[in-house]
Amino acid sequence: MTILAAMLLGSSQPQTSVITVTLAKVVEGLRPVAMAPAPTGSRFVAAMEDGSVRIIDATTRQTVRELAKHPQPAYAVAWSPDGAFVATGDESARIFVEDTRNGSKVREYRTHTKGIQKLSFNQSRSFLLSTGKDDEIKVYDLTKDAKKEARSILGKGANFYGASFSPKLPMTFATGILGTGGREYNAMSGSVTSFITGHDNQGVYDVAFNPAGTRAVTAGRDGTAIIWDTKGYKKLASLKGHGDWVVYAGFSPNGKLVATGSTDRTVKVWNAQNYTKVADLQAQSGVGSPICFTADGKTLVTVNDAGYLAFNNITPAQAPGATPLAPVKKPAKKKGRG
Repeated sequence: MTILAAMLLGSSQPQTSVITVTLAKVVEGLRPVAMAPAPTGSRFVAAMEDGSVRIIDATTRQTVRELAKHPQPAYAVAWSPDGAFVATGDESARIFVEDTRNGSKVREYRTHTKGIQKLSFNQSRSFLLSTGKDDEIKVYDLTKDAKKEARSILGKGANFYGASFSPKLPMTFATGILGTGGREYNAMSGSVTSFITGHDNQGVYDVAFNPAGTRAVTAGRDGTAIIWDTKGYKKLASLKGHGDWVVYAGFSPNGKLVATGSTDRTVKVWNAQNYTKVADLQAQSGVGSPICFTADGKTLVTVNDAGYLAFNNITPAQAPGATPLAPVKKPAKKKGRG
């Protein structure tokens, strides 16, 4: 075959790329405890150890806006799907909802009795979900100027963690529990609609959905993350390799990668299609690094073992429509004798 023919043949094949995730910069002095990406572009919101909250551009690595400071660290942050609101929840159980365009506070809630562990907007941004350390999940109706929640769901010893709205079903959410694994709920009725059983019954710290809402990932106390088909929560794969609790997990904007943060001081990045590990970031936070993929798919933001903000470049970028990952080659089968 001539070189030209080979080039022409190669150009007709689907183009794939091997992923790399490499440390680009550590910003000493900024100590995030929670992060969440904007729905588009390169910005993200980071809540700091001192209670301050910043909107940061991952491209320029500069603070774009400072939001209201909390009296205690805000371990829960969320950015609404339409980009209009940021919600932050702190250890004093205060939840602030602020307008990202001008920084004004549009809602403030304090109905939990302990700190806030996770926040999540539904797809229409009409409801906000909060997971409290008081073993309660609360649903706030953002269309109404009310000081109280629209619904409170009691764990009754389940120990809720990481409740997140599905991006596909507007009033459905999944949550981890310290027991069988997790549950899916209807936020309006408060009823359980599905059970998520796994992680050797050791419990789940975080739940995240892919952008299509067809897959979920759970971060387990057994040192694994599990990817699920959200239709009936059928287990698709266990992501094994961490040496301690997995406390954070998240999908890339195109749904083709999963990142996991563990108390083993690593962040690992996995191929969500064939379930292989594609990157292993060392020297990360000892309490488990938060995970933040920017919406442009170019950056994975983490927290290093000194507690500082770390920017990691993703090549190629994993935004929707990005070049697919190269498939892992399977070993050839050995032919039998005779």
